[in-house]
Amino acid sequence: MNSLKFKIPLFIVIFAFFSVAITGIFTQRIASEGIQQKTLDKNLLISEMIGNEISTYLEDAKVTVETASNFSSQSFGNIDNIKYEIFRIYDNFPYFSLIFYMNDKADMVFSKPSNDHVKKKSYMDRSYYWDVMNTEKTTISPLLISSVLERPHFIIASPVKNYSKETIGLIGAGIPLYNIQDIIDKTQERFNGRITIIDRQGSIVIDPDIKNNSDKIVSMKNQDFTINKKSTNLENILKDKRNVVGHYIEDNKTYYSAITFVPGVEWMVIVEQEEGTMLAEASEIEKKLSALMVVVVIIAVIIGLILAFSITKPIGKLVKNVRNLSVGIKELDFTEGQNDSINEVTELSKAFSEMSIILNNNIKELESSFKEQNRLQQYLNNILKSVANGIIVFNNKGDITIVNRETEKITGYNLKEIKEFSLEEFIDRLDITIGEIFIDVIDKGNVFNDVELTIKNRCKEEISISVSASRVLDDNQQVVGVVFLLKDLRERKIMERELARDDRIKTLGRLSASIIHDIGNPLAGMGNLIEILKDNTNDQETKDEILEFLENEVEDLNNLVISFLDFTYESKLNKVPTNVENLLDLILNLLDSEMEQKDIIVKKSSLETPILANIDRRAIKQALINILKNAIHAVDKKGVIYISFNQNNNNLEIIIEDNGKGIKEEDLDRVFFPFYTQKRQGTGLGLFITYNIIKEHNGTIVVESEFGKRTKFIISIPIEEQ
Repeated sequence: MNSLKFKIPLFIVIFAFFSVAITGIFTQRIASEGIQQKTLDKNLLISEMIGNEISTYLEDAKVTVETASNFSSQSFGNIDNIKYEIFRIYDNFPYFSLIFYMNDKADMVFSKPSNDHVKKKSYMDRSYYWDVMNTEKTTISPLLISSVLERPHFIIASPVKNYSKETIGLIGAGIPLYNIQDIIDKTQERFNGRITIIDRQGSIVIDPDIKNNSDKIVSMKNQDFTINKKSTNLENILKDKRNVVGHYIEDNKTYYSAITFVPGVEWMVIVEQEEGTMLAEASEIEKKLSALMVVVVIIAVIIGLILAFSITKPIGKLVKNVRNLSVGIKELDFTEGQNDSINEVTELSKAFSEMSIILNNNIKELESSFKEQNRLQQYLNNILKSVANGIIVFNNKGDITIVNRETEKITGYNLKEIKEFSLEEFIDRLDITIGEIFIDVIDKGNVFNDVELTIKNRCKEEISISVSASRVLDDNQQVVGVVFLLKDLRERKIMERELARDDRIKTLGRLSASIIHDIGNPLAGMGNLIEILKDNTNDQETKDEILEFLENEVEDLNNLVISFLDFTYESKLNKVPTNVENLLDLILNLLDSEMEQKDIIVKKSSLETPILANIDRRAIKQALINILKNAIHAVDKKGVIYISFNQNNNNLEIIIEDNGKGIKEEDLDRVFFPFYTQKRQGTGLGLFITYNIIKEHNGTIVVESEFGKRTKFIISIPIEEQ
């Protein structure tokens, strides 16, 4: 059963059978649907034709009644003339089963045929009476029971007017249902379905199940219909007044209906057939197609078997020759089968022989290439192991494809665990913000070098690293991933702290010398002032003046010592969530007296939503005081200091600007150096201390200035602790 000699014939037989069967089924279905649609279109045409015939009949009857009303109007209300005219119409035209004259008070004056019990009877309840009186136009009533004939019929009513064109009555003519039935019967003789007529109020006019001589009016059943796969009912169709084709189910039988409306009177003509009757023709065609399908399947199977055996015979010879390849024979014997009619199989055998030689050569080349690939792979692995930095490569989907041992040392996770991380999981586990870097590299081709970040290793220890990132391209310069280079900065940070400590000690030495010099002069002056105080000859005013001088000198020395202590003190920040805007308001209150002396105006813009930043409250307070004091010193009287806030990603920016004298461009780079000052009595340490406080908070401080116009300090501190 595994042989092609069995499989190919079986496949062709099955294929032929199912192809013909499926084609036949679809053909039957298409033919059935086509016949069904053709029948529905035919029924719709019959319905429209009946509607037009009824409309023509009613229009002729309407014209006849209007003619009688016009002649009657010309007699100016002469009852005898009116009676003569309408009786003449009744006797000569077969349209009507009844004709009568009704005055403007709805009294029936006379009729033909006559019925004594309706004479002088008021017909105020008749809708046609009000239609004529209100519109003064000819109207056709809904189906009603005649009080004269005591049978259902329609009334065509037309106004009769006097010489003043006033309506003085109406002529009414009854349309018998048997006249409409005669129109239906002409079609019903050639149609094996049901034809029903329903008036505009839903009363059944003609129905095969209701006799024409019935003395009752029957309302239509509110039958549920399906039209274009949507459910509705006859009542809705009657309201919409649109020609439709649909079906309904009754007694487990499906009936297809074509519905049209009679022009002018809005009667509904329903032409319907039961599904079995309608599809009788389709069933006959299906039987013929089924027989044809059986014949076609048999023919297809026979042809398929002949074709299958014509293919499998030369293939068997080909297999025999190809099997010799497994025992190392390089050239095959093709003498057998040279005269076969299927020369392509012989060509294929020769191709197999040539392919075996090429295959042997390719296998040798492949083995050599495989060895070289292994050597290069081993060489690359040795390089990755030897690199002192962590290397990790993500593909376009964010999956890790390459990682080295150094990454294992930095993160604390072993290589197997790391390779199972996705980009999102890698970011979550290490708390590292490289998601935006990955997107920028992939989408924009940006290259990042030595971006300092903080990660948490497996032991939740914070480690400072620098990250470099760039695209990985294939031979076609298509982006296939991103490579990240991770440098462990722990040792470098230790060295930086040691260098900073050494630099602080050197600076401290220079500062100490300056302090000693700056302390010496005030002390000498204070000694002289004390000697003067010892002289009892001085008056009280002189003593008070000397004491004031001494107090000023002591304050200057105190400020000098405080600045010195601020510089030498290596703080340990106590960070707490703080509303920086409220802190700044407190500082402004402390400096209020100094600003009042110069009539300084402070213009502060508040944040829409309060922001809490993780800061050392005392340190940031001192930093802001230093900047604001510089601004107070820089502006003239009635100067302005502008303060605003801005949230930039996860950083809070504090912007302090004054319209003071500004800083020269050549001095901007030295603003944050120790001992740089523009004040006569300044130490030059205030902005230096401020710079160190902001740096300890992992923030930045930038100064912008136009000499003689303004100075702006922009402080940026992280909102969340890093």
